[in-house]
Amino acid sequence: MDTAEMASAVVEPEVSPEGGPTPHEIRKGCKQRARAAFKKHYALFVIICLLAALIGTEFTFVKSQTDNLYSVITGQEIGIEHRYVQMRDKQTQIAEDFDRLAGLILARENDQAQGTEQESLPATEATEQGQAAGQQLAEDQSGDEATPKYTRGILSSVVNLFTSGKLIDIFYNAIASIVKSPKLGAFIFVLLGLLLVLAVWVFIKNMIQAIVRRVFLEGRQYKKIPISHMFQFRLFKQWINASLTLFLTTVYYTLWSLTIVGGIIKYFSYFLVPFIVAENPSIKPREAITLSRRMMQGHKWECFKIEVTFIGWHLLGCGTFGISEILYSLPYRVATFTEYYALLREQAKANGIEGAEKLGDDYLFEPVPDSVLRSTYSDIEAREAFIEDERVEIGGLQGFFAKTFCMWFGKVDQKKAYEDVKTHEAQIAEERLALERVVYPMRLNPLWNSESSKRDRSFNYLRSYTIWSLILIFFVFAVFGWCWEVSLHLISDGVFVNRGTMHGPWLPIYGGGVALILILLAHFRNRPLVEIGTIVVLCGFVEYFSSLIIELSTGLHYWDYTGYFLNLNGRICAEGLIVFALGGAAAVYFIAPLLDGLWSKPRKPIIIAICIVLVACFAADVVYSHFVPNTGEGITDYTSVVIEQENMCVGNERLC
Repeated sequence: MDTAEMASAVVEPEVSPEGGPTPHEIRKGCKQRARAAFKKHYALFVIICLLAALIGTEFTFVKSQTDNLYSVITGQEIGIEHRYVQMRDKQTQIAEDFDRLAGLILARENDQAQGTEQESLPATEATEQGQAAGQQLAEDQSGDEATPKYTRGILSSVVNLFTSGKLIDIFYNAIASIVKSPKLGAFIFVLLGLLLVLAVWVFIKNMIQAIVRRVFLEGRQYKKIPISHMFQFRLFKQWINASLTLFLTTVYYTLWSLTIVGGIIKYFSYFLVPFIVAENPSIKPREAITLSRRMMQGHKWECFKIEVTFIGWHLLGCGTFGISEILYSLPYRVATFTEYYALLREQAKANGIEGAEKLGDDYLFEPVPDSVLRSTYSDIEAREAFIEDERVEIGGLQGFFAKTFCMWFGKVDQKKAYEDVKTHEAQIAEERLALERVVYPMRLNPLWNSESSKRDRSFNYLRSYTIWSLILIFFVFAVFGWCWEVSLHLISDGVFVNRGTMHGPWLPIYGGGVALILILLAHFRNRPLVEIGTIVVLCGFVEYFSSLIIELSTGLHYWDYTGYFLNLNGRICAEGLIVFALGGAAAVYFIAPLLDGLWSKPRKPIIIAICIVLVACFAADVVYSHFVPNTGEGITDYTSVVIEQENMCVGNERLC
């Protein structure tokens, strides 16, 4: 970008097309339409923007406004200079943390070198500094200031691990012990950490921008937004491409931000990229960026003025600790710019801007003609008639269990036919809503094809499960629960402990809980919020009475939530029930259907043989564990742990 282009971008004149609306009328119209859309979808818009802010993808000014309010109260400066000082202090803190880690590594490496029979080189100044830093780190972690503030619960363990630096030490020790080299271990540790952070940022956090825009785009035209529509990127196999587009945009903007004027201008030049990706996730990354630049040509100053109109809302957010931002102005702002994108899109297509033909999802922005809807969904009646002909009539006990508990005892082929009918019925119900213009007609999406329809039907969470599938699902989650508990103990205490009531690598309360959710709560699957609420009740009931029965029969304590927030007699707690609710929902709507699809591919005799072997091993473990319970430190010593922590509270008030 040359100097003339920069100057013209900054001082774009406020002129209106001949006979067209003035810039003021454009801003006013966008806000009026935004308020109407926001009113239709208030709860959904607020929730999805709040999630994006919590994840940290964008909208981070909600937190910064709270910081600003604190700064005003304390009399600290909140200008650009103060922000720079905050950023510099954060960078200094990060550098100090890495210096300490490097010092610890150098100190250990030097200790290992001194312990060998080979002649060691004289300690360098860097090694001496490393030893001092490592010693200082050990002193900091062992001193009073490193005493964990929170002593009970999974969340407190995770917080203490990250804040104390213990997690870094554990990971480094594990890698160094595998590769047998502290230097190589440190390099691999840093590399893996960077790759993990980059992958999460590019493929998960970055995509929240496009998902949020997709929700707002559909919300401006339609009354309902199915959850599945938020993930059209997966449906059309464009998740990776969309992620890379947003990543490349960030890279370009970061490079331009190295220049003061260029960063400001490119912020507005790339402003429409998330909207473009939300409409067409298949567009190539550079094409999306170039199209955004062309669409914003002559509109950057106008966009800036719209941003300025929200300053009052930002100030109100400061005075309300960010509450007004969360409950109103944040989604209102996104809705306003969604309308602005729709306006610029219309102008780009009308003016024949190069690349505007890539924006072909027209029915996100305009009503669908009746003739188009009828022709697109003309097969609904025929499909309904076909379903009636192919419907599998089941009665007796099989019908009762299939309809009430989604359990199947008949032939696998018959089960497949039965579920195909149910899946088509659910799909037709959504298409009926599309015919009534209640939801966006997904079949009219330019990326839709027959394969998309198959993928949409393949992931059916309303399916029934055979007894063999339930057995395998039970063991998958039982083993996962065992791995989860063992890992938590390994991270928190650095010791491997065979957790659980039994000796085998499984925790039946996890597998049994998922199996009961799939069976007893099958009737609520088509109502996700009700399903999650009933999962909390069911899991709380199972965990409480499992603890009570084990204690009455054996006198042992395999878990004790005493000291947790909102616990009931130490047998259940709010934290555990929240984890069970999220995990149970993931099992019902994602993991269990995926596993059941995998079980259906091998031959049935192989599945039956695997189930028989697993059940036999489990039964033997049950009998053996009855006579020789799995006990010991880290397994059944919760009563002593609670007493010890209560004694510690007496001597150290910070632990109380």
